[in-house]
Amino acid sequence: MKRRFFCDKLLFSLILLLLTSRIASAMSIVTAKKCPIYLVMEEKDGTISQAYLGTPAGSHQIKSIEGYVLKQQEMVNTKANKGTRCFLWKLGFAKPDNPAELMQLWIAYIQEKKIIEVASGKSRRNEWSRAILQLPLPEGVFLFISYEPDGDETSLSNIFTITLTKKGLTFTPVTELYQQLIPLAITFAQSKGIFENERTQKTIGTLTQLAQGENVDNIAKMLNLKKEFKITW
Repeated sequence: MKRRFFCDKLLFSLILLLLTSRIASAMSIVTAKKCPIYLVMEEKDGTISQAYLGTPAGSHQIKSIEGYVLKQQEMVNTKANKGTRCFLWKLGFAKPDNPAELMQLWIAYIQEKKIIEVASGKSRRNEWSRAILQLPLPEGVFLFISYEPDGDETSLSNIFTITLTKKGLTFTPVTELYQQLIPLAITFAQSKGIFENERTQKTIGTLTQLAQGENVDNIAKMLNLKKEFKITW
């Protein structure tokens, strides 16, 4: 009962915050199942003009999704080391004038530790991303597809394996998964006639290094899924 009262109060506070800041032309609210988290979005001219994440530790503005439109969301329930219960709420936003450009919002909730961590980053939807999303993943491992500003439907983007641990989101190269990605990348590149491209060779080289556990620190600098904030209560 107390939790329900808190959630209702938090939701009301977020709505009031948006209404008093300016007159909203449209407003939408999405909730995270089984988690005390809400995302309240004000929309103008068909895109998000401002958004706030409601948490047990208060509300926090999410500026990275401004100018985008919510397209998809999913909640994943998993367990970290020693059975710690974790949730990952993934939301995908797209540009109205460029649907292939995505902004991903990753919200991790570690129930036992009372931790919420938020990260966001540009990604891309193309034939390569649709192909690799069919791969079966170990529990607690997620794929982030990097955004290449000059990429297209047939370009190979870098892939990062992200794990959700009791401490939050972490880039953890899963060597056996990268070993599966390499032949898939080669086959895809050959079928699209881009195998000899410099960019393609560089991407395959990066996948190969990660499959061998090499150059991890330098490759980590290429990851554009950036942590926005981490809160506890």
